[in-house]
Amino acid sequence: METLIDTLKAMQKVTCTELAASLGIEPAEAIKMLREYEELGEVVSVNGYWSASERQTGVKEKKVTVCKVERKSRPVVSRKEREPLNRCDILSTLAHGGAMTTAEIAIAVGRADCVRSLVSAMEKLCRDGMVIKLGQGKGCKWMRVKETGENLPAEPKVVSVEKTPGKAFSQPAGVALPVQEAATQEEIKTDTVGDIVQSLPSFTETRANGLILPSLHMANRELRRAKSHVQKWERVCAALRELNKHQDIVRQIVDSSSRIVSEK
Repeated sequence: METLIDTLKAMQKVTCTELAASLGIEPAEAIKMLREYEELGEVVSVNGYWSASERQTGVKEKKVTVCKVERKSRPVVSRKEREPLNRCDILSTLAHGGAMTTAEIAIAVGRADCVRSLVSAMEKLCRDGMVIKLGQGKGCKWMRVKETGENLPAEPKVVSVEKTPGKAFSQPAGVALPVQEAATQEEIKTDTVGDIVQSLPSFTETRANGLILPSLHMANRELRRAKSHVQKWERVCAALRELNKHQDIVRQIVDSSSRIVSEK
């Protein structure tokens, strides 16, 4: 059987897809073999094309003086005119090659010059649940999801919270609340639902004789009203913070106002 090195020597310069077709193997397998030979210094890759190294061929490239020749225009095939990339090719490559980077996938499917555009296709496959993204950034790899789903990332465990009538829900273990939410949680823990309802004047004024739980509509209305009050006080605090930055000017205004009042 013809070896990979012999094929490269015969073909001189080929893409990964052409080499895989010549050897009758999958592009992903060809990529792995080429990477191994590249680490040994037996093959080299330039602009997506592979060839045997000088050590294998025994021939050094001769430097040839290049004469300036008038360039001839040649038809250029734009990326839009290319045949669209089939997702089955990507999934087949991942099935044989395992976890691969975006660049390795692009070379395997013959799109070495479209690595960036391939990222969006991989993200869509990830959203569709067909592939898994391993890591972040340039070095991230992609892996095909097995039919059994056994290589899917584990879902975070949900901690169940027991309901206690008339009391606030306890905080799930291991969940850290923000500072503001944590303070609110501490305040709520000390009050029961009945205490909260009794503290609402708009509700208790009309129902002083007996306790009847308010409707959800009424509770939402009180919540909106409270949020409106909070926003107003936040604006007041923001204004006071700005005034505190110019206490000298504020003091002069106050003094001048007091002087005018006393003169009257």
